[in-house]
Amino acid sequence: MSTEDDDFRASGPGLFGFLTDSDDDNIPVKAFGTVGYAPNVGVLGFSGVAADPEGPIQQNGYSQRAGVEGGSVDFTGTAGVSLNRVGVYGQVEDSPPVPTGFRAGVLGAASTQPGVIGFSRDGDGIEGASFTSTAVRAVSFFGPGVQSISGALNGVSGISGTQGPPVAITSDIAGVRGTSDAANGVIGTSNRSIGVVGFSNNVGVFGQSTNPASFAGLFAGNVQVTGTLSAAVKNAVVPFPDGSKRVLHCMESPEHWFEDFGTAKLKGGRAVVRLDADFAKVITRDYRVFLTPEGDCRGLYVHRKTAASFEVRELMGGESAIPFSYRVVGRAEISLGIGASPRSIRICRSRRWQRARGDSRPRRRCALSSQGLSRRHANARRSARARSKGRPLPHAGAGARRSPHRQRTRNFGLEPY
Repeated sequence: MSTEDDDFRASGPGLFGFLTDSDDDNIPVKAFGTVGYAPNVGVLGFSGVAADPEGPIQQNGYSQRAGVEGGSVDFTGTAGVSLNRVGVYGQVEDSPPVPTGFRAGVLGAASTQPGVIGFSRDGDGIEGASFTSTAVRAVSFFGPGVQSISGALNGVSGISGTQGPPVAITSDIAGVRGTSDAANGVIGTSNRSIGVVGFSNNVGVFGQSTNPASFAGLFAGNVQVTGTLSAAVKNAVVPFPDGSKRVLHCMESPEHWFEDFGTAKLKGGRAVVRLDADFAKVITRDYRVFLTPEGDCRGLYVHRKTAASFEVRELMGGESAIPFSYRVVGRAEISLGIGASPRSIRICRSRRWQRARGDSRPRRRCALSSQGLSRRHANARRSARARSKGRPLPHAGAGARRSPHRQRTRNFGLEPY
């Protein structure tokens, strides 16, 4: 039996206004419990003790026309509940490809448009909350997991625990800002690539500490600089036999000088000392040699220098057979290639100590690390110099020997990055 009329009104104290019943086995007998067609709202429902008979205030184009609209002053306007599926489903566009098996309170689906949009004029557009799991999770197979834009403030702001200190020198506004009072502000990790990348046409990475006993930057491992490294003071923290660590200073120079050390021995008042092959490739021919006799003699001088060796003789034709030590200092002949001064890539290898004149503090002698210099170009220059002389490069004469330090300095040279 069916009934037709212009309108129906349910009145009285009954539990249901209108009820689509089921059969004796509690199985619905209708495919659709309620079907409503209207130019504005197909189905309109109110909730509350004193519901407005005129319906909820329809404030914009999204609520003025809808298939289903629910309104309430003090309660939920529209609710969807499901134990094993989706509580509320919203869709835009025709037949978007939605994966099956989703279980959620609210599911939004679309092909090219956002599935869910939250908007607020002065509050949070979307808020997620969880006690023990992730409040908001973002997953994308071929696009960004999270993309955030702010016209005036931080693009992404993350706080762990409680708010950390503000930035003292630069702006406190950033694309990504992480802060914490007791934990790390920002962490980046990677197994096979770079953990954190900083890039800018101005300053790529800026680090600051207001604690004079702390550090603006701390590196646990090797550090490589491609470019110029500038610092007011460059120290080396050296462990001492008593277990302490002390700050020592390398010698500085206003020019690009490389240096090497060694010992040799006179034989009949003469000795030819061959320069370390790697060291000779990176210095000019006008290098300096400083000699220190380690025995009684008339004195020593440099008789002749070549690109690969130098000859030492005793003064006044002496024929002593004493050992001597030497220090060779030469200007850098080839470009460093990475735009850094020798001081910025110097690695102190020796554990010898010297005392500067008038200064009682120990200072460490340093040898330059020549990593990154081209072996091929250096060999070509050395061969060209030998050919221009018309003779092979000289070798160390009898009696010349390398000290353990000389042997160590061979290990620092000319290994490419």
